[in-house]
Amino acid sequence: MLKKTTEISVVFKGTKREESFKNRHKIGKNSFTRDRKLGFDKIMTMMIKKSNKSLQNSINDTQLDLGEDVTISNSAYTQARAKLNYTAFEEFAQMARDIFYKDGEYETYHGFRILAIDGSVTTLPNTDDVKKEFNPMKVKCQIKEFAKDVSQARISCLFDVLNNIAIDSSINNKNKSEENNLIAYDERTLAVKHLHYAKKDDLTLMDRGYPSFELFAAAYNKTNILCRLRKNVFSKAKFLFDAHSEKKDVILEINAPKYLKDTLRSENIPTKMKIRFVQVILDNGTVEVLATNVIDNNRLKTSEFKELYALRWGIETYFDLIKNRLSLENFTGQTALAVKQDFFATIFLTNYESMMTYDINQDLKEKTKDNKYVQKVNKAVSFNIIKHKVFDLLYLDNPIDEMLEQMEKLFLTNTIVIRPNRKSKPRLDKDIHKSTIAANSINHLKRKKKNVGN
Repeated sequence: MLKKTTEISVVFKGTKREESFKNRHKIGKNSFTRDRKLGFDKIMTMMIKKSNKSLQNSINDTQLDLGEDVTISNSAYTQARAKLNYTAFEEFAQMARDIFYKDGEYETYHGFRILAIDGSVTTLPNTDDVKKEFNPMKVKCQIKEFAKDVSQARISCLFDVLNNIAIDSSINNKNKSEENNLIAYDERTLAVKHLHYAKKDDLTLMDRGYPSFELFAAAYNKTNILCRLRKNVFSKAKFLFDAHSEKKDVILEINAPKYLKDTLRSENIPTKMKIRFVQVILDNGTVEVLATNVIDNNRLKTSEFKELYALRWGIETYFDLIKNRLSLENFTGQTALAVKQDFFATIFLTNYESMMTYDINQDLKEKTKDNKYVQKVNKAVSFNIIKHKVFDLLYLDNPIDEMLEQMEKLFLTNTIVIRPNRKSKPRLDKDIHKSTIAANSINHLKRKKKNVGN
């Protein structure tokens, strides 16, 4: 039985109906004070479901599913959602995270909870309201008539790659502008903020855009980090990029840059740190150098770093999931508030799905451990089922035990196998020696792309 799910469904149903929760997250003192067709509880659930259909068709589907003999216009829906703050979905995502870890049953690697930090750029609706909070990027063109502004945001996440749980997520302005004072957030700044949520027994993986002395200072005596290096960062370790280097795993003392020393002293953080650097050679011969503050070789052996760092790919597939499979950029509104609502509702939905499928995935792992490949739940299947049943799970007061049993059976349809070290096909037409990426992308969008919960 989906034991984590039963608890969280009851908790969320009750929480949405609490006056204290409603007061924390409604916009305007008089919002949601009367029992209307679109109350606080109902509109939250509709936004979690999110459909790729037109807004009116999506609303009509909801009314048909609920069997309510009333009509709701898309204008009424838009006005109602404007009274709901995005922080309601942000709190739900955090609640799902906390409930998931509460029982102590989750995947680890040598005692570490393996996290990853990464960011992505997402395209937003190009409206005046969105531009008040997210500066557009200026797209230039030789033909002036084709030059335009493209609204963008930087999304960033601290993600548990073994358990598929978003620990902390954010959506922020990306671009600077001379026209306003909006802060343009870079990936390193957001990474330091994410590390506040990392614990002593966490190990956070990051790609080569992140490492710096500031990052290691932020993690000092708080958590563990592992980053891939560029050649121009930490020059003392540059010799490790030579595949013929005699040393493969070294501990070096790194000095803080001058501009940072006063700040570090004021925070009682040393201006010199011992950092461990490990050379990793990939199957194709590429040399990578990793940096970590896990100095103890007994805790992490040199031979384990290649496998360990490869786990970072989990956050790449997470962004692929939310942007493509769950169509994050197909926003359901034209305001900055709607953008944030859709973003955090999507984060909550992914955490909820991970909770629902965790026990089933553990059972599948045990049952198929002797097979050539271990199996897991197909996320296209699980998200589709959850979206279709979201009102039963989070809105209606009907008993859900029978429905959960039915959902569990459906989750086990069309399971997928996990193929470790799977190599991707080359994107090259051998006959004409030309990249096929563009053609493949168009073909995928026109004929192969599958969304969920339509």
